[in-house]
Amino acid sequence: MEKYTSPDGRVTASFSGSMSAAADYLGNGAIEVNRYETEITDIVRRESVFLNRVPEMPATGHPHRFFDQTAIATGSFSDVRTLTVSATGPTRAERSVYIKAVTAQTNFGLFDVDVTRMQGQFGYVEAKDIEDITSGIVIAEASAVWAGTATAISDSATNSFCGLLTQISNQATIALGASIIDGLKAKVAAMFANPTQAPRPTAIYLNPILADLIDREAKAAHIDLRTVEVAAGVTVTCINTQAGVIPLIPEPFIPATTDTSYGFASPGSGNSNYFAVIVTEKMIERPVVHGGDGNLKPRIFQLGLLSGLQGQYVGVHFSTIVAKRADAAHAVVAIVRPTVSAG
Repeated sequence: MEKYTSPDGRVTASFSGSMSAAADYLGNGAIEVNRYETEITDIVRRESVFLNRVPEMPATGHPHRFFDQTAIATGSFSDVRTLTVSATGPTRAERSVYIKAVTAQTNFGLFDVDVTRMQGQFGYVEAKDIEDITSGIVIAEASAVWAGTATAISDSATNSFCGLLTQISNQATIALGASIIDGLKAKVAAMFANPTQAPRPTAIYLNPILADLIDREAKAAHIDLRTVEVAAGVTVTCINTQAGVIPLIPEPFIPATTDTSYGFASPGSGNSNYFAVIVTEKMIERPVVHGGDGNLKPRIFQLGLLSGLQGQYVGVHFSTIVAKRADAAHAVVAIVRPTVSAG
């Protein structure tokens, strides 16, 4: 048993166990108890600009199948009076990508939910926690679309996506000290100059630290970068390229590495590879298995009460990510720069 002594020396109350900290102050004419703001402070990340700009589509099945065409029939010159022709045809390749399952779960204890409802101070918290199941799925996907651990889109043994940093085979490196802006423009120009393919890059997604380095470089070189709105309330800078004006979209889920990940050389001691991903967004798909109801978003299931009278809510999303023509329509550029800590 614990006793509380008021400022005038009198014992005014006694408490036992966890209740000893229930009151902030006890005194003559005053009992001060805990009160909290009714809104929970929350800046937790719940979405990705990339996922908002590349919408889902119904999958053809499991796996999701499609064809990539890499070439057309070959034309050739011939003598005008003695025509010679060699038969050729288009080159097409069958491709398939396996659907993956992303899940999240929350359990609610009956007693604690009843107390919260009875107090009425956080009446929205149950709905918020259920909604956060969906947010948890979105965040897991937002990271995996770049850095998923599957080794190929045909990898059915790995539960994660095959990330775009792995899928995209068109690569370049901007060395330490070289201009980032010039390097990105040069890579876009090289893609656009391909005489047999016609990619039209629409965005460059990059690590936010890399985006800051580009802004600093532009400031130092007195380059005026235009701005454009890429999503509701999201305005970013952009650069002029041979493929037109391309937005530079910061994406915090794109990792920075200090090793030989994704086929790039090690950046060296004290440095990191910061990645800029040049994409033709219409050539990126997010196939979803929706069960026939047409809902392409994560679904929430209430599984009923468990033996301990706990309510169980489970969210699931059957989806994947695939970059069509990963050899030509997109590119990954590694920029070597001194490591900057995030957070």
